[in-house]
Amino acid sequence: GEVAGASNTGTAILPFVWSDKGGLQRVPLLAGDNCGEAVAINKDGHVVSNSSGPTGCRAALWTRKTGARDLGTLPGGSYSRAHDLNDSDEVAGVSASPAGDRAVLWTKSGNARDLGTLPGDLTSEAMAINNTGDVVGYSKGPSGMRAFLWSKGGGMEELGILPGGNSSRALAINDSGTVVGSSDSASGGHAFVWEKQTGIVDLNEAGSGALGIVLV
Repeated sequence: GEVAGASNTGTAILPFVWSDKGGLQRVPLLAGDNCGEAVAINKDGHVVSNSSGPTGCRAALWTRKTGARDLGTLPGGSYSRAHDLNDSDEVAGVSASPAGDRAVLWTKSGNARDLGTLPGDLTSEAMAINNTGDVVGYSKGPSGMRAFLWSKGGGMEELGILPGGNSSRALAINDSGTVVGSSDSASGGHAFVWEKQTGIVDLNEAGSGALGIVLV
């Protein structure tokens, strides 16, 4: 029943956590920073946020017991951003590196794991993680942007693009391994669902157009 997010004040945007009992409470920033946003919360009330200041942006994990902890960057990187965390305190996001932006999995022990890119690509970004530790996001290169699923056992695999499209992004994954995201298609940007058995499927049906809506 808790909510994490960001709220503006007179001078900055700051991360918060809200509960029915405590109301809106500020989530501390990293030392020296002056703004930030909370992006996800898990079942234990642990919050992952992005803290920014004169030295740039850093992903941070906050708990009521330990306070805010800098998750750091990949070696040689100048910034990092978190997008999601699971109930094991594993965090998915992106970090700068000498080779370009990379999708990152921060483990519970605090290590930043470079998830790499799809073959031939230059950059990648992780958008979500489930409680199995599977990560989804997108990889970019000369051939465009493609949704990926990364698993500890199988590494990074491409999820495909809807017919007629040239790019896709995966945005969320549940504990059953079902992925949702957005893909270009012959008729524009469409929402998709991906499962191991069926592959990538357009969430728009024939009836969607008749209703005058498009699921993006």
